Amino acid sequence: MPIITLTSDYGPERFYAGILRGALATLAPEATVVDLSHDVRKFSSVDAALLLQSCVKHFPKGTVHIVAVMSEATVEHPHRIVRIDDQYFVGADTGVFHLIFGKQPDAVYDLSNMMADFDYPTFPERSIFVPAAAHLSKGGIPELLGRPASISEPRTVLQPVFENRVLTGHVIHIDGFGNCITDITKRRFKNVETYREFVIVMRSSRSDIRKICENYSDVPVGDSVAVFNHLGFLEIAIYKGAPGAANGGASSMLGIKLDDVIRIEFSE
Repeated sequence: MPIITLTSDYGPERFYAGILRGALATLAPEATVVDLSHDVRKFSSVDAALLLQSCVKHFPKGTVHIVAVMSEATVEHPHRIVRIDDQYFVGADTGVFHLIFGKQPDAVYDLSNMMADFDYPTFPERSIFVPAAAHLSKGGIPELLGRPASISEPRTVLQPVFENRVLTGHVIHIDGFGNCITDITKRRFKNVETYREFVIVMRSSRSDIRKICENYSDVPVGDSVAVFNHLGFLEIAIYKGAPGAANGGASSMLGIKLDDVIRIEFSE
């Protein structure tokens, strides 16, 4: 049975997702539609890529993913079909496709042969993405939808830097528990871990973290903890903390915001 997933930044206005599900039920009734998330940060390719990176490896070959974030086609962000690891991604090329895998895809196509439903000129997810996804889910070849093309690399995404025994990264996502996910990967950390001791510098020295744990529960309840999560990214959390709870989450308790700099200082 074919699978089509939906990822968007619609937030509470999820009736847009309902429209897409209804259209897919009409155009691809045999497909199973899975809502990955409609709570992607508004207009954030990084957030969408992080979510998809986390999820796509759990889906079978042939799955089609509709990426409904910054969906309007522009000269800089054209509509694309991307095939990688035997799965398809349909959306605007905002840099999200490169961010998901960090490598060139197996194939890329434009959507030049798609006949958009001009009743929905401001809703390309319904006009273009849904018909394309339905076609692909039925085993249709992407060459019928458009010509071979290419994707762009994101221009504004910051990367971790190691200089003068300091590894500097950034907070790229804060989840519903207030956990702060950074762009520092386990591989990047290991590549510079030539020094025995380090400190993850927080706003208050009392909150500095000097150890990366295997599990959140390696520290007492309410303490800050650093782990490498299932994606291999460094994550800063408060064990059993969450926004709105008495003890709060890492974002609120440690004063960490999206895009904040995270410093790991190594000693000789």
